[in-house]
Amino acid sequence: MNNLRKQILDGSFLYLQPWFYNNKLALRCELGIGEDKEYMDNAFHRAINIANILFDNKKIDAAFYHQYFDNDGRACDANDLILNIDAMVELDRCSLIQLEDIDDDISAVKRYISYDIDFGTLESILKSQIECQLNPLVSFVSFDNQLIFSVYDDRGCDVVFYNDEKFKEYYLKLEPYFLDYDREKMKETIASKS
Repeated sequence: MNNLRKQILDGSFLYLQPWFYNNKLALRCELGIGEDKEYMDNAFHRAINIANILFDNKKIDAAFYHQYFDNDGRACDANDLILNIDAMVELDRCSLIQLEDIDDDISAVKRYISYDIDFGTLESILKSQIECQLNPLVSFVSFDNQLIFSVYDDRGCDVVFYNDEKFKEYYLKLEPYFLDYDREKMKETIASKS
């Protein structure tokens, strides 16, 4: 059993977001390019292209979903919306895996996990997330490739690796998608792994 799988299954995994800034082996890619409708179309198509690179066998081992609650115990609006999106059917039936205090405005977060996600479900969730401009609610996991893929909004996505070799392999594959703002940090990380 590899380390990422073990941590997720035994509950010891740390869900530190934003992924890129809280993990040593992380890449940040740009999604939305262009203007108006072209921008949103590019955001979705680039997200799917990146997902196809990361999950080239179309196997998504797990996905996790965060539902945030305000101080009165009400689910925050964006989370109510995404729970009602048809694409979320698979995740809507997940079991609660953690509840914790996170800050003054949001009193708690529930985390749900679902296993063996169909690639078509990933596409539907990404389309809904980008079109509705919802913040990072769903992250997708590959145990084989030791990675987590998470679209944070229509501007970009983060990919976190839990293995140096996989990080180096996918660095080259994803380089054309890198967000220029964080390119130097990614170059420094890959240089330290050579």
